[in-house]
Amino acid sequence: MQVKGINNSIFSQTPSKVEKPNSTSSSSKKDRIEISAQARDIAKSELGSQRLEEIKLKLKNKFYDTEEVLSKVADAILKELDKE
Repeated sequence: MQVKGINNSIFSQTPSKVEKPNSTSSSSKKDRIEISAQARDIAKSELGSQRLEEIKLKLKNKFYDTEEVLSKVADAILKELDKE
């Protein structure tokens, strides 16, 4: 019986270079956001800032976690689902 050496040619090959994707193709897929004129007006107004502070305070005081609010939200969701 003869024992021949192991074929090491697959281990001695140099790895091939991996090409990087073109930067132009990735730049064509960017996220966009469009803000309506009405939303811009609200953001600029004092009323928008004041309302935002009220909401922040309610969040801090866990107003939106109350049973009453959760029930109203659930009812509104169910009404929307019934429309479909």
